[in-house]
Amino acid sequence: MSKDNDLLTMLKALNKDDKKPQPKSTGVSVNGLPDWYKLSKFGKQVFDELKLCIEDRIPILLNGGTGMGKTEAIRAIAKSIGQEEIGFNCYTGMDVGQLIGMWRPMSDGSLEWEDGAVTTAVKTGKILRIDEFSRCPVDIKSRLFGVMDSNNREWVVYEHTEDEALQVHDDFVIIASANPTGDGYIGTMREDRAMLSRFGAIIDIFEPMADERHALNHTLNDRDKVERMLRFADMLRKEKTTYISTRDLHFLALAIKRGVDIQRAIKMTIAPKYVGMESAIMTHARAVFEDMPTVEEVAKEHA
Repeated sequence: MSKDNDLLTMLKALNKDDKKPQPKSTGVSVNGLPDWYKLSKFGKQVFDELKLCIEDRIPILLNGGTGMGKTEAIRAIAKSIGQEEIGFNCYTGMDVGQLIGMWRPMSDGSLEWEDGAVTTAVKTGKILRIDEFSRCPVDIKSRLFGVMDSNNREWVVYEHTEDEALQVHDDFVIIASANPTGDGYIGTMREDRAMLSRFGAIIDIFEPMADERHALNHTLNDRDKVERMLRFADMLRKEKTTYISTRDLHFLALAIKRGVDIQRAIKMTIAPKYVGMESAIMTHARAVFEDMPTVEEVAKEHA
């Protein structure tokens, strides 16, 4: 009888522990990445290389296709080393005042200077993240030469201090990411040798930095669909013209999660982005997904 009582007491204790409130996930892992974003083997290599460059304040250029995880990795590294980052996207015709700074009219009629993104990062020692660098106007790139030099870094804000150079914070570093010129990337420009020489490291990103299986399982929680999606991606990635990104797969997974038929989801989220290759993409889609039951068929089975 005593043994039965002991067993009952133990079961009650276990049940009590199960009911204790569990700590909520922060949504961010120890290396600064979101829970859904796990680095691939290649991503881990690049992550470690980037981290070392940032710690040594070496300017870095990440060159590769869109949607491969470049920006996410930069943000994660900043979190992992406890350094703030500030960033902006480049585009043709962008206003230099947004980056350098500008005079703002105040309610009393006076003017007050407001630092732009680059000036703020230079003064405070933030990581300066420049996205779409190959679209950045030449006059803005030329202004960055002074803060990218390996010695005697300086930043002159002519619009505010005329010829007085600001002291560049010791922790300041630039990480730029760029898409390749051509290959469907309209508006991108080749970098000249003077700019390239100022980057201490240029890393090509032409394969996913994320563990796509982990990310897709996080979204769909359906092993069969995820494995088919990865097989579909592998088929498309055999050709440069249809090399789909991690972002493409993510959008496809979200559409499927919402209940959109898979082949219809591919027509919506992937095929239109690869002009002239739509037929080839849908041929691969039929080969991988055609034997799967449709949404309507699944609904009938569970009716």
